[in-house]
Amino acid sequence: MTTRFSRSLVATFLALIAISAAEAASSWSFTAGGNESGVGNFGNTRSYTGGGDGGGVTVSAWSDTRNSPSGTQNAYIESAYLGTYSGGLGVTNRDGGTAGDTYEGTIQNTTSPGHTMDNSVRYDSMLFDFGAGASVALKTVTVGWWKTDSDLTVLAYTGSGKPTFLSGNVGYSSLLSNGWSVVKSSNSAHYTNAASGAASQSSNAAGYVPLSVNDLNISSRYWLVGALNTLVQSLPNVDTSKDFVKIAGVTGEYGRIPEPTSAVLASGGLLGLLALRRRRR
Repeated sequence: MTTRFSRSLVATFLALIAISAAEAASSWSFTAGGNESGVGNFGNTRSYTGGGDGGGVTVSAWSDTRNSPSGTQNAYIESAYLGTYSGGLGVTNRDGGTAGDTYEGTIQNTTSPGHTMDNSVRYDSMLFDFGAGASVALKTVTVGWWKTDSDLTVLAYTGSGKPTFLSGNVGYSSLLSNGWSVVKSSNSAHYTNAASGAASQSSNAAGYVPLSVNDLNISSRYWLVGALNTLVQSLPNVDTSKDFVKIAGVTGEYGRIPEPTSAVLASGGLLGLLALRRRRR
């Protein structure tokens, strides 16, 4: 009787702890809505509430526009401007003018296709942060409006703490040695033709086709999605087409990581009930 009681009690507490770590299917749409922080400035963010379980995500834009202290041009990743447009989220980086992309450089004067996430002159990307205590196994990425080509590079952060490029000098070429991981079983960071046959330069969200990603089922708080980036990892086959894409949405399995204090409280409660049981005997 006592053994059965103890075992059932342990199982109950383990189940209660596991509930907070359980994952649920979620989706995040970027074709409308969202709350912007840092309006009108480079380094702004946009936050969205997910459908399904309600988990939120904060999205920011990045590009390799920062020079090194020694003067090496465009050596490091730097914050860019994340815009919301017909067809999804796009990126405007800081590097314009004759030495950069003539379509970008200033938020006010960016023109099509410069406000897409692209790899023309500089490599643009978006960081998806699902929040403290959250972990998401990304399942699909949906390209909205696109032009010329629609190849993507997708990485998950599996290191400790926050991604280093958020506060330090880090280039795309060193991401895989700074806590970022590929999520394809083929060990490739790249997904070609991510628009999956959807019409080019279309603002019709009903025609967008989700791209399946992450067959390794990696779960992380941070995800980095960018236009095809050969600085991150070389591409076996030469692809000279420039990629201009907007991101219309993502889906994933969303879960909460149990806080250490919750586990401690649960285990303390279990020990207390077992002690009470012994006293009654």
